[in-house]
Amino acid sequence: MTEYWMVIKLEPKMRRKIREELRKMYMTLAGESWLMEKKGLKYIPAIINSAYAYGEKEVEEAKKNPYVSYLMSKVNAVIKKYPDNIRVDPKTWRRGLKFFWPVEVFEIKEVKDELETLLTKTFFSKDNPEDRMIAEEYIRRTGVSCQEEHLTPEQRIAYRIDFMNGFMKEWGKFFKEVYEVYKQHNVKMWLHIEGV
Repeated sequence: MTEYWMVIKLEPKMRRKIREELRKMYMTLAGESWLMEKKGLKYIPAIINSAYAYGEKEVEEAKKNPYVSYLMSKVNAVIKKYPDNIRVDPKTWRRGLKFFWPVEVFEIKEVKDELETLLTKTFFSKDNPEDRMIAEEYIRRTGVSCQEEHLTPEQRIAYRIDFMNGFMKEWGKFFKEVYEVYKQHNVKMWLHIEGV
């Protein structure tokens, strides 16, 4: 099965210790940006979705998103051809265009506010019927996990809500750790998504 990770593209002349620390930092992409959008987040899902875009058509489509456009007006997002070992044209083996978001994007007030929300808020409640429907939709999209196979449908929904809340917090922790390394060492780095 194909997996996509949000990873960090590093500045070429970065010290080895920092490089090794950052290479261990990644976040598995499981399509949760739509969950963030369901709960009112706009900018962080825009970063994730645009970073997933690959190829000229997808990148141009991502640039039409008003939140992506706004962020691009504030920071210098890099769009360049870059290899992706999964999403490549098998006929030509050419590199496709990709977004690279500078870590400075977390200094924009709206993004900083959403990051704080990811770290501190519990987004989904087992008692909220709308959240339960979102959990059911998530199960339909991703299938029943090994941990959920033995559970009743009600238990699966409860389990998935706990999972979704945990995953939202993990995104917040990932972004916060990356930003802290950036601030501590004042190094250039960019967020992007690659297939593994």
